[in-house]
Amino acid sequence: MSPEKPIQQASRRINHTDAMMGAAVQLDAIAAQLMAVQRHWNDPSREIDLAAALEASRCAWHAIQAALAEGVLTLPPDVQHNLLILSVYADSKICACESIPSADTLGSLISLTRTLAGSLKEWRVAA
Repeated sequence: MSPEKPIQQASRRINHTDAMMGAAVQLDAIAAQLMAVQRHWNDPSREIDLAAALEASRCAWHAIQAALAEGVLTLPPDVQHNLLILSVYADSKICACESIPSADTLGSLISLTRTLAGSLKEWRVAA
């Protein structure tokens, strides 16, 4: 084993931890954006605000899917599988919010997003 190997592994672990924290922060921000839309559901700008929030959400969830597909997230296989299931479920919630917008459907997407953000923060602390 070369002397660089432990340094590379430690560096990868730090980058992985930073990536998880970055995703958690991004998901928190998206949840806040979605909550603002929900809170102001009857505002005239709701359609525009909802579309922007759902697009941000879709981008974040698709980035998670891409990271899983590319093998960037070095998580245990069962965690990767569960994360993929969550991302596909979130995508279905986003589509539901687009096709038949409702504060209740938006609420379930908010809950899912906040829960994953909290879990990623806990995962970072445990790592």
